[in-house]
Amino acid sequence: MKIESSSPQVAHFSPDYYYEGSQSIPKEIGAIKLLRQQGQNNIVYYDWDLSFVYNTFASRPDNFGKDEIQVIFNLNQPIHWQIDGGREKVCMNPGEVCLFRNKNYETSMAYESDIKFQFKSLQMQTEYFEKLLSSYFPQDQIEECKAIFLTHVTKTGITPDMYRVLSEIDSAEKYKEFKGVFLEAKMIELIALVLYGISYNYTEINPISFSEKGEKNQNQIVASKNDLSQLEALRRRIQFNPAENYRAPELARSLSMSESKLTRLFRQVYGTSLHRYVQDQRLERAAAIISEGDSNISEAALKSGYTNMSHFAKEFQKKFGVTPKKFSKMG
Repeated sequence: MKIESSSPQVAHFSPDYYYEGSQSIPKEIGAIKLLRQQGQNNIVYYDWDLSFVYNTFASRPDNFGKDEIQVIFNLNQPIHWQIDGGREKVCMNPGEVCLFRNKNYETSMAYESDIKFQFKSLQMQTEYFEKLLSSYFPQDQIEECKAIFLTHVTKTGITPDMYRVLSEIDSAEKYKEFKGVFLEAKMIELIALVLYGISYNYTEINPISFSEKGEKNQNQIVASKNDLSQLEALRRRIQFNPAENYRAPELARSLSMSESKLTRLFRQVYGTSLHRYVQDQRLERAAAIISEGDSNISEAALKSGYTNMSHFAKEFQKKFGVTPKKFSKMG
């Protein structure tokens, strides 16, 4: 792959530099969208959306003096990655998660032009990670765990349970004042799933067979890495653009799936129906718009994808426990 000799400076800054669009890279180089969440336990969660105009080798000379654990979930494109000046070279394929200790190393990633790269990551101080190991593992296993997780890059497949927890973290705002507790629990759950996958060598996730309780084997759903990648792309699209018209038959055709497979697979991976997820995201978007105070209730409903105001009011009260009118006065 051709690499441009002049690298953009995007990787020379901390991710927080780009948090929620507070800064951006020049349009002639590319685009970056970065969302950040943090629980009380100092684990930081990032949701990355990157694209570059040219083939780009983005490098960073160190980790800003930090010794930390980084867990990267690659959602849609192969990423070539070098650590510690090329001491370790890793290709992260779509549907894989990598865990490594960044002990203030030089790192770099190669990005092809005109391709949108989407991944999520967890970052925490190595000291905190070691405390987690000490809290949950028997003493005789702690050194073995450190030998696995702290000395080199390890990776495994992103499982349906991991996808589910990632989507739950993305939707944490709906828990309001309990968001911090929820995030802390879900981040630890996600770390546990990754450690379990690495420890038991769950690197192959193609195909995956799903079956609902009580179903016979012939009714199992089989999902490939591509199926899961497309499903996550759809979920992200709904999350960020809930007002669009999401009709299952058209969505299934666009994903080259049957409607039955799409709806059942979505429920299996994310723990809710496709229809319910769309409605929840629309209602959360409406609540956010109402809270901002710049739109009235009817405008908030329309901007969120609702045209029937009575149906909107009924669904809103069912979800939030108050009418939209009362909710607007709570801010």
